[in-house]
Amino acid sequence: MQYIEKYPTPPQDWDRWFTKADGIRSFDYKKDYDALTNLRLAKRFLLNEQHGLCAYCQQVIPIENASIEHVTPKEHNVNLSTNYYNLVVVCKTQMKDSEGKVHCDKQRLSSLISPIIFYRNVDASTTKTNSYFGAYADGSVFAKPNLDEQTKKQVEAFIEILNLNHSRLKETRAKEVLDGINAIFIHLPPHQKRAFWQNQYNRILQNRSYPFRQFLLSYIGSKIGIN
Repeated sequence: MQYIEKYPTPPQDWDRWFTKADGIRSFDYKKDYDALTNLRLAKRFLLNEQHGLCAYCQQVIPIENASIEHVTPKEHNVNLSTNYYNLVVVCKTQMKDSEGKVHCDKQRLSSLISPIIFYRNVDASTTKTNSYFGAYADGSVFAKPNLDEQTKKQVEAFIEILNLNHSRLKETRAKEVLDGINAIFIHLPPHQKRAFWQNQYNRILQNRSYPFRQFLLSYIGSKIGIN
């Protein structure tokens, strides 16, 4: 859900990270996976680029629980399977919900999605939140209602295909992230409440490593008139 800014050119060592033990550069991630001995270095670079957050659900992921994800699936375009501009990292270990579903890439498999995470207007600022997603207090996310019909369908498909309203994700956003902020808010006198939300928004905006950052910015932004 959060904008991932790629560098104008791939990292200097990118080709080396995708070179097999026999010295041949791989362009087929699936076929050559076991021969890519420096793949962990590529994964570390991508994780740092994403400020330690899953590209889709935005939970914090250590490198041991990160896997490389193809935004355009390799099954649809093998030429992009080791392309820097098509690769991100996502969470690997997940729990099933009541319907037996997981989330992010494990739920998506090879389904096509709109590459929303690469669109600059996904990025929040001091005057606007994510252009596509809204957030509810129960931890769920939704497509903003003011989107044109085609874009709204793309955002809804993004949420559904990745199962971003997985019960565990919703519970974590609501109870482990948002509840702590609300617990402070309810004890504030009325004249301090708007300033509190504004301060929280600014604090999270400046910390790109904040867990579920875009969910929180969307939710808090609605409290202070930032959409």
